[in-house]
Amino acid sequence: MALNLSAADLWSDVVAVRERSPLVHSITNLVVINFNANVLLAAGASPVMAHAHEEVRDMVAIAQALVLNIGTLDSYWVDSMKLALAAAAKRGIPSVLDPVGAGATPYRNQTLEDLLAIASPTVIRGNGSEIMS
Repeated sequence: MALNLSAADLWSDVVAVRERSPLVHSITNLVVINFNANVLLAAGASPVMAHAHEEVRDMVAIAQALVLNIGTLDSYWVDSMKLALAAAAKRGIPSVLDPVGAGATPYRNQTLEDLLAIASPTVIRGNGSEIMS
């Protein structure tokens, strides 16, 4: 599938994000939490970095997008990702999965298999080797 975006189309999308200020629920790696929040703010979104099991489903319920990043895995956070992805899929909320380090360890591979068994993310973003894994 070819994706042809003009500068005008892209700018229209930027304006739409700024007008809507969508809530983006992110469960992301410890290294990039602050950076991701600032990028989302600069783009006009409203980021929230929430991983507590007690609030994940509630946060997804009010979010317009979900971002998952497996860069710094921890079993508690993985369980939060599973809860969030299932809730997002149930509600039709777009999700992005960043498979950082995919293929590097059995735990990462199993985590990705478990997440993909729950739902297919709208977007999988990663480098070539991560995507090939």
